Amino acid sequence: MKKILSLAAVASMALAANASEFDNTNYIEKWGQLKLVGNQLSSASGEAIQLKGWSTFSLHFGDVNGCLGKSQWELMKHYGANIVRLAMYIDDTNDGGSYLANKETTKQKVKSYIDDAYAAGMYVLVDWHTLETNGKEGNPWNQKDEAKNFFSEISAYAKTKGYNHVLYELCNEPKCDGWATIKNYAEYVIPAIIENQPKAMIIVGTNDWCQKILEPVSNPISKYKDNVLYSFHYYSCSHYHLLGDFRSAQGSIPVFVSEWSAVKFDGNGPFCKQNADDFIYACGNSNTKQLVSWCIWNWGKKNEASSFFTGTCTEQNLSQYKADDGQTLFGKYVSDLMSGGREIEPRPLPEEGPFEEPNKIPTDDATGFHWDAYNYGGEGLAYHDGNGGAWEKDKDGVVLDYKVGKNEEVDVFSLAVEMQWLKDKFPYSTVEDGKVVAWDPMINTDWTDANNDKKPTYRSLNGGRMYSGTAGSRRPDEGVDISGASCLGTVYKNSGYQNLGWVEEGEWIKFTVDVDKPGYYKIGGIIGAEYTAPTDEGEISITSTHGNHLRVPDDKSNPDVVNTFGFAMTTTCADPTAKTSEPWNCWSVQDAMSDRYEEIWCAFPNAGMNEIIFTFTGNAGGVGPLTFDFVGDLDPNDPITSVSETSAEKAFSIYPNPTSGEFTVALAENVEATVEVINVAGQVVFSQDVEGSATINKALAAGVYTVVVKSNGAVSTQKLIVK
Repeated sequence: MKKILSLAAVASMALAANASEFDNTNYIEKWGQLKLVGNQLSSASGEAIQLKGWSTFSLHFGDVNGCLGKSQWELMKHYGANIVRLAMYIDDTNDGGSYLANKETTKQKVKSYIDDAYAAGMYVLVDWHTLETNGKEGNPWNQKDEAKNFFSEISAYAKTKGYNHVLYELCNEPKCDGWATIKNYAEYVIPAIIENQPKAMIIVGTNDWCQKILEPVSNPISKYKDNVLYSFHYYSCSHYHLLGDFRSAQGSIPVFVSEWSAVKFDGNGPFCKQNADDFIYACGNSNTKQLVSWCIWNWGKKNEASSFFTGTCTEQNLSQYKADDGQTLFGKYVSDLMSGGREIEPRPLPEEGPFEEPNKIPTDDATGFHWDAYNYGGEGLAYHDGNGGAWEKDKDGVVLDYKVGKNEEVDVFSLAVEMQWLKDKFPYSTVEDGKVVAWDPMINTDWTDANNDKKPTYRSLNGGRMYSGTAGSRRPDEGVDISGASCLGTVYKNSGYQNLGWVEEGEWIKFTVDVDKPGYYKIGGIIGAEYTAPTDEGEISITSTHGNHLRVPDDKSNPDVVNTFGFAMTTTCADPTAKTSEPWNCWSVQDAMSDRYEEIWCAFPNAGMNEIIFTFTGNAGGVGPLTFDFVGDLDPNDPITSVSETSAEKAFSIYPNPTSGEFTVALAENVEATVEVINVAGQVVFSQDVEGSATINKALAAGVYTVVVKSNGAVSTQKLIVK
């Protein structure tokens, strides 16, 4: 006993000697009951905040012995954490120690750790750790009643104690027949929580191990909009190709990364530092739509690359596992991320923006939609291409290698970045240490970089495939699978339009469109004979930061009626001389439809430039140019009309933004107010009383800040970017 006490005293002395700025911060008192302001997780006063912390191993694992409880939460906070995630496995049959075999004991543990987090001034995320493992299904619906009873008891306990620091994660990594099942499960369980804690923040997992983050974009849990965030999981050596989906989702739904790490998805090495840097950058920078909170896996001592400790969970035993650069140590890397002490240098990305000739959406005539006029930016910013035929995968769907030498179409730029830990040659280039070092010069005859040098750019690394595009642009495929559409027999015959080629589930394309007038537009299309009609509602959705754009005529202001559309199979060619057996010549003019509705509309909220995203839930190959026919003005009750200008933008403006230093805050009304500038760690770095407007010249480090304006009891926030 004396020896143990002595070691504890040494640990306490070490903490005191190395006290950080975070040790004395009570985040619960500082931020209070968290809430959503739009899609942004925010404090009780409305300021944008970012929760950062660790996830434990499952509470029943031996690898967490000595790694749980108040002193450990305080050690987390010492490094900069403000939240701890309690990973509670539900049905792990390896040792019989998980929740279903030990309900009462486990619930008491959870309650105790909630108490400990409160004492430490930290938020706590209670996790129902659904997992497809040890022969168990990953379908949360199978244990819906157990989950409901558990969350009812835990939230009742939090209510009784007067706690406002508990967040609830309904299903860790669901793997089932689709998002609809998860949504039904969430809507079944959520009432048990909000009955006790109406303002609780609840994280709902997304399908396929929390990878399909785009599915809730077109079909969100609207009934509990003020309570729900959606979970995304990321392991940097395995999931780099999902970053584009993550960036895209941030513009439409609140996202919470309840689990991520800088290694492979199974917890083993390598440690892919650059891919991890890109993820952290995507959680909060000048291009993101929200500051995204995260918990890193894991706070434990298991002998694997993802563990923060080795041996024991003490400061002296941080992981020494090295990154792919041969220098960076995992433990130091993570602790620096937690404290804000690591400056992230993002990988240079192509500039994102609209194509030089955006699609027009007129009111007087239906104009064909050019599929090749998608935004610039490349893979993950302007589109996501699955490239499924070019990948070798294991049974879990994790990319292992390319199908080298088989000449499949490959978006080499994005795949080379993701697969930086492979040494193999690629079909059209060679990658070493994450960089393209050799390529076939034949693919670069039409495209050059900014200096007019003949070398690969992000546009020309796709095997040199090119298609005739709008106004003869000959825009290369870039991974978006399109080809020329003759549209024979229609008014668009041989007019330079395109059709979708091989489209995989989960792919998306971003467009900026020039809309004549806000309103509802009936969707149609020129459909090729190779298109196979879906068996369900459809396989194409249209979304944006405004949410779902699809509507139906008999309930035109309701965004929850229809989420996808498709078309009927082409059986008769518009050109009577063509045959369905020759799909490149056989086209038909059709209205968009679903299995319940014969007419689908698209709502556009603004005149001028509108950014929209087409997401595919199945193969839409054969869909040629779409048409949009104006059918009427927007219903004033349509929620899409309320998103065009946020309350924060109405309350005050910031300019210039981004800024390199000086900036002005101008209030919408000439009133007295307090202006605060808050960094991503939640610290107020500037505060000043103003009237009407004020120019602020404060030496701020480069990064993302929240500007908070408080006036007459009202609070408004906006994001400020400092270069």
